[in-house]
Amino acid sequence: MDATTTLELTSPETARVGEGCDAVNGPEGRGFDWGAVAWRTAENEVRRLRQRIFAASQAGDLKKVRNLQKLMVRSRSNALVSVR
Repeated sequence: MDATTTLELTSPETARVGEGCDAVNGPEGRGFDWGAVAWRTAENEVRRLRQRIFAASQAGDLKKVRNLQKLMVRSRSNALVSVR
């Protein structure tokens, strides 16, 4: 496809999201305010968690690495920074 091609959305779920309904995995009852996110705090939390994963990996503690990775996957800060 080239840059001028547009895709037409035919899914009823997708069409409803664009019509003012809440997003599927977003906060209920209100829109999400990206400007209200404490970005520096979120980035620092993700950075510290990455450092902990790296240190545990270097120490050879695979159980701790796996647990920290699971924590990272479930982290709201990680999700926010990743989407941003």
